[in-house]
Order: sequence, then structure tokens, then C-alpha cells
Amino acid sequence: MTTALNKLPGKAFELTLNISWPEIKPVYEKVLDLFLSEVEIGGFRKGKAPKDLALKKIDQGKVLNEVINEALPKFYSDAVKEHNLTPITTPRAQVVQAELDKDWIFKATSCEKPEIDLGNFQDAIRSINAKGKIWKPGDEKTAEKAEDKSQRVSEIISKLLETAKLELPSALVEQEANRLLAQLVDDVRQAGLTMDQYLASKNLNPEQLQSQYKSQAETTLKLEFILEEIAKTQNITISQEEIDSVINHETDLKVKENLKNQAYLLASILRREKTLTYLSNL
Repeated sequence: MTTALNKLPGKAFELTLNISWPEIKPVYEKVLDLFLSEVEIGGFRKGKAPKDLALKKIDQGKVLNEVINEALPKFYSDAVKEHNLTPITTPRAQVVQAELDKDWIFKATSCEKPEIDLGNFQDAIRSINAKGKIWKPGDEKTAEKAEDKSQRVSEIISKLLETAKLELPSALVEQEANRLLAQLVDDVRQAGLTMDQYLASKNLNPEQLQSQYKSQAETTLKLEFILEEIAKTQNITISQEEIDSVINHETDLKVKENLKNQAYLLASILRREKTLTYLSNL
């Protein structure tokens, strides 16, 4: 296999993989044998018909698709290692050529974590905290204090987005926007509405909705990367004891089990919360 790397804006990249037929052939023959084993022709036991007859019953396109699905992940992984890349998203693959007895060519696009310039975020946040009493964990005895905390956190988030500089890969933004839109579609259907009805209720057209969700995706991703970078630079971590404490305080057994199964996600959420607490106390 030969590969070529094309670096794109925002730490995105495109890998071109040129895989020789001898490298692909073993996978092709393995997949083909599986398809042949499922062929049924009158007068023969399943999978026992002569190969020349069985081949006529097989959809070659489906065989090639299965070969791609099985072979591409490994070759892509090898190419990533070759170029010392650390992708953070599932690649978007494009088949350029996939024919028998010829080299197979793929293009795979993904991205690495964007570079982040936090700027003088500490002074920027201190200017917000200086406006009033700094919120501290547990200081929520009244609805007024809780509202004050919420307002402070919103101001901190806005200031971080204004102060920090980073360029997001367009593919990453598109992927997140599509995830949010898919979630919206599910929610709308569960509410017993069609998307047309939902759009009409919001006085939006599909293009406006997509634009809104793209903007939301950009904000969500930027904030996630910024908080992660602050946590890294300030050595903010989450211990196993903190994770266990949250899980053990949950009384709903189903929720408790879900938290155990998603401990990594829980740790990420707790780390973000701890980071916001750190910022609120600057």
C-alpha cells in the first residue's frame, strides 16, 4: 500500500490509500467464499453448487462492498500510524476505484484535535467574577443564589468563547450538526409531529434550521475543546472516588447501571463541571 497525506484547514486531513490487488485479493476471496456458502441452487445442497453456477447467483456489488467494509479499517489504521496522526472522528471514506485485478484507491477524510490558544482567559474571567460575590460549590441555599450562579456561568462561557481562539474542521462541525439534527428528528417524531409541522411552528425553513444547528454545533464544540484545554493546563482531574460517589448516590437502579456502563462519559462531564467551578472561583 502507498499513501499520501493532504493536510486541510483546522487540523483536518485527507489520506489517499492506494492498495495493490495482491493485498486486497485474500480479503476478497474470503468474502466471496462466504457468499458462495450461502448460495442455493436446485439439485445441490446449500453452498455445494459448482462455482461457475454459484457465481451467477451472487451480486458482485454486494461482495465488493463487504470487502471494502472489512479491508478499509485496517488499511486506514495502518496509514494513520504511518503518518503519525491522531484522528478524533470516524473517517469519511470515498471509494475512488475498487475493481477486480486492479489497485484499489480510497480517500479518507478526518481530523485531529484543533490547536487552541486560550489567550489571557484567567484575567478575562476574573473581570467577570469581580462584579459580584464569587459563587462557590454548595452555596445555593436560595433560588436567587442559584440564579446568580447560572448567570455567572453563562457569562464565563461567553467570555471563554470570545477570548480563546481555535479553528474547527468543517467536517467535525457538520458531523456534530447532523447528530443534533438527528436527535431533533427523533424528538419531533416522538411528539407525534412531522418535520414540516415542526418547521411551520417555528416559522423556519430547512435551510434556516440547518444554519441554526451548524451555529449551535460550532459553539458546543468550541466550548468543549476550550474547557478540555483549561482542564489540561490546570491539571484538573477526576478521581475514581468522585465517579463512584456520583454513581452510589443514584437511587434508580437502571440509571445507576447506565452510569456504570458510561463511566468515561460521566468522568468527562464531572471534569467539565469541575473546570467551570475552578473558573467561577478565579
